[in-house]
Amino acid sequence: MNVTREYDEPARSTRETDYIASTGEGADGLVRIELDGAGRLWDVVLAPQVTELTVDELRTALFDAITGAQAAMPATAFDTAVADVNTTAERRFAEISEALHDLSRRAARR
Repeated sequence: MNVTREYDEPARSTRETDYIASTGEGADGLVRIELDGAGRLWDVVLAPQVTELTVDELRTALFDAITGAQAAMPATAFDTAVADVNTTAERRFAEISEALHDLSRRAARR
């Protein structure tokens, strides 16, 4: 195990199927966070000028980059499937409600 890995060597997931799905930046681009398709940390990219930031500025930049990357994550297949099911259920409910309303109006005319 190489505990002295070069800092400029990007951190990478060990799975071949992973890819950068989302990025977020902080401190006007001095800090960049990259997340893979599962939302796991893929890489942390720091510009050399990051050393000029105070600890609080660096903390804020990291927080902004992480939350930005999380917010930019594309919807997962599960999220999309749930949204599709909800849309279908709402449409069916509207159809049933309309049919019941029509039946109610017809019954009232008799």
